[in-house]
Amino acid sequence: MVSKKPSILQRKVNGAIKPKEQYHETVNENSSKGSDTKKVSKKGPRNQKKSMKISEDAYKDLSVLKNMQHVKFDYEIIQLLFDKFYDDMSEEEKRRFTVIRENI
Repeated sequence: MVSKKPSILQRKVNGAIKPKEQYHETVNENSSKGSDTKKVSKKGPRNQKKSMKISEDAYKDLSVLKNMQHVKFDYEIIQLLFDKFYDDMSEEEKRRFTVIRENI
């Protein structure tokens, strides 16, 4: 004798909430196929927006400087190097650097 037990999909679960409105999928007709390839801007900490590739020797030098200065992140030691280089500039070079930096 075959039992007519309802399948899992047909069973009603106690406590299930019945929707008030039925779901209707809407398709935006204004979007084109090219819009799928748009770049998504990443929002995150300012120090993690860009990446750069450096040689293995430069990375070793960075690691040594990080260790000597007791700095945890690469961007911190790079900022220290920028600050040191900026301090060694003449006043004219500092003004030029500031103007170029603001116009980038």
